[in-house]
Amino acid sequence: MKKLAVGLLGAVAVAATVLLVRQQKEVEPRERGVRLVPVGEAAPTISLERMRELGL
Repeated sequence: MKKLAVGLLGAVAVAATVLLVRQQKEVEPRERGVRLVPVGEAAPTISLERMRELGL
């Protein structure tokens, strides 16, 4: 009985990890604020002051 409980707990932990990783992959690009610039268009400029604020 104990082995069954540990096995089920392990399976639940693996499933939860997989779901969290998949969810993180979906959310991550939006959180970064990454915007793709189409070819031929100028990328927006950022001031040195703003870069320092962002810690870049």
